[in-house]
Amino acid sequence: MVIELSKEAEAFADFERAGWDKNIFGYDDVFGSVTRQTVNATLDAANVEAGTKVLDVCTGPGMLSAGAIQRGAKPVGIDFSDEVVNFARQQTPEGEFRQADAQDLPFSDDSFDAVVCGYGLMHVPDPRAALDEMMRVVRPGGRVAVSSWDGSAPNNGLGLIYAAVGAHGRFDVQLPHGPDFFQFGTEEKMAGALGEAGFLDVKATSFEQYWRMNSAADLLDGIRKGTVRANALLSAQSDDAINGMLRHIEESISAMANSEGSFDIPLPAIIGSGSKP
Repeated sequence: MVIELSKEAEAFADFERAGWDKNIFGYDDVFGSVTRQTVNATLDAANVEAGTKVLDVCTGPGMLSAGAIQRGAKPVGIDFSDEVVNFARQQTPEGEFRQADAQDLPFSDDSFDAVVCGYGLMHVPDPRAALDEMMRVVRPGGRVAVSSWDGSAPNNGLGLIYAAVGAHGRFDVQLPHGPDFFQFGTEEKMAGALGEAGFLDVKATSFEQYWRMNSAADLLDGIRKGTVRANALLSAQSDDAINGMLRHIEESISAMANSEGSFDIPLPAIIGSGSKP
């Protein structure tokens, strides 16, 4: 597999940074209940335990760092957005967080026992450069573990949105070109990317998790509050298109109703890991 990168790296990075400066609070509020389900599995994939010195790349709200601290590990979290870093510090005051670029990490070679990255690779202009940097800073034999949204199921939370746009809206929206959002979204693609980056003992697994929503309107609102690219896509749709999308999503999630009157929407992840030679 050839890992895709942005054709407009600077513009895409500025777009993502500005979006996360604004939406990190919404991301934690809306997606946090889902992404926290992946924390232990990601830390397990990187062999994070008591005493492990671990780098948390694209830390976001700092949930992987918080989980590592609970295990007695020693994490350092980095993110490219100052607003995100400040939010992570508020969420986990005992953690260490700093602003840094995943594609140019400010650490020397072989500095960490493990590296983790939760749902971050799709937000950098050059994911291969980010993987190369993770490889560089982890010690020989240390493991790197990354997570991405599973793009193989059309009825998952993100798939529902894009299917609704395809049925009732438009995709020809003027945005800076970014790498394929789902290029790590299957076990095969994730394993291929890690292998291409030179990792050994590569493993990739699908991780089942669910997103509880009260309605189709809440789902659309959650995407607006907690994403960057998808939010920009929705913001470009007409009112008629949004209404059609709501009807489309309502029909799609009707079979996902639970006994409490809300909906358990699948939002699975792919967790990939590999070791440094």
